Amino acid sequence: MKQMCKHFKMISFIQIILIFGASTLISAENNLKIVGGTEAEEGSAPYQVSLQYRNLGHNCGGAIIHERFILTAAHCLARLAPKDYKVMVGSNDVKKGSVFYHPDKFFIHSRHDKPMFSNDIGLIRLSKPINFTSEIQPITVAWEQLPENSTLRLTGWGRLSAGGKSPNRLHNIDLNYVNYTECKRLHDGSNGIDIGHVCTFNQKGQGACNGDSGSPLTYNEEVVAVISRRSCSC
Repeated sequence: MKQMCKHFKMISFIQIILIFGASTLISAENNLKIVGGTEAEEGSAPYQVSLQYRNLGHNCGGAIIHERFILTAAHCLARLAPKDYKVMVGSNDVKKGSVFYHPDKFFIHSRHDKPMFSNDIGLIRLSKPINFTSEIQPITVAWEQLPENSTLRLTGWGRLSAGGKSPNRLHNIDLNYVNYTECKRLHDGSNGIDIGHVCTFNQKGQGACNGDSGSPLTYNEEVVAVISRRSCSC
């Protein structure tokens, strides 16, 4: 693991992000947040949620995909029980949100982390349906392959620098999609990169960082991935 972290640190402009496959939800690890982004406009990501510990605040992100289901990363749910979380919806401010829903069941991919960093996908079922408004809306899950040179949008509440502060306000950043073959090449054929990952290219010092696991990556107003694993440089 130390060797892999050193490798990712050398090429920190590549962020490893989880993607869905054509017929199953495929994946990869660790809590992440956005570095180098800008504050998101109010209401620009009505599907975004904050998974919060009952007494400690924000832990992970997620996306509303159904009135009773939240898509997130499996490692955000592992070793926790539904009673440990509340789900904030409908606000860009992680401290001032007032609409919360409570989970009643977690669904974690049966092969999460088998092999390591794979299948990091999970669902949260809520105890009651979400009341949709203009500020609270589901997002469609994309099933088509991403086009070459796509620009993807990442949203989340994240540290503004490595080891820095986590903002109260939602941030976003546009990232350039890198196909699997090129991503694998840039990582010298690392086994840590597989067909179930989406890679994005951005300037060094930009992208996901500690605390934003589970947050959605979108293309054409559809969710194509959730944050799964971070660069060790962040």
